[in-house]
Amino acid sequence: MKTIEEVIQKLDEIIAWSIANKSPIGYFACTYKSMTLAVLEGIKKKKFEDGKRMVTLDLAFANRYFEALENYQNNRKCSNAWFTAFEAAKNKDLLIMQHIILGINAHINLDLGVSAAAIMPYRKVNLLQNDFNKINEVIASINQKVQDSLSKICYPIELVDQISNGQDNVILDFAISKARQTSWATAIILSNSINFIRPSLVNMVDNAATLIARNIIISTKTPPQLLKKMKSFESTDVVKNIKILSAIKI
Repeated sequence: MKTIEEVIQKLDEIIAWSIANKSPIGYFACTYKSMTLAVLEGIKKKKFEDGKRMVTLDLAFANRYFEALENYQNNRKCSNAWFTAFEAAKNKDLLIMQHIILGINAHINLDLGVSAAAIMPYRKVNLLQNDFNKINEVIASINQKVQDSLSKICYPIELVDQISNGQDNVILDFAISKARQTSWATAIILSNSINFIRPSLVNMVDNAATLIARNIIISTKTPPQLLKKMKSFESTDVVKNIKILSAIKI
């Protein structure tokens, strides 16, 4: 792949596959497509210091997700964090938001830092920091739109959204912003490490992201009764849900 448009096309293929197979894997793919469209729009509007470099980062970033999914679907080894997220698609008790955050966890906590270090020269990743931080603002712009789509799938979300005047998407905002802080730390560490120890460091980050994933699936801080109640309000029509999430306009 050489363009972000090709990334979006590939995401459309994953979304179509998810619809055909009624797979919750499509929930994150829809969210990721919205984020990618927002980044592409940001590049076109010259919101980044170096647009070409952002394209390079976006491609490296996306390829890690595509490779992980392809390996998983073909029974080959992928990172533990992605394996946990993909396997969770078989769990019918999880909320759509849990599926989305599982994808965000694997892709941002693990993949983004690795990708940032990979595209920059040795010990030069700091040159990327301003644009890296700018992505937070670009992606945050689509969070409310994701929330609006979720409200069509789980009606109590719309009520909470109205009461909170749009401030209830703090969960999605927090998940992304915290993950990006972690991924930047990963990028710094990898950038300042010699090549032969990088795989071991990546494995350590993967293991940490996997622990987070397990806590997303089974949280000790969230009452199970609350999750079950929220789940009872959600639409069980996976195909319809994916189509709603995939219709987000940037």
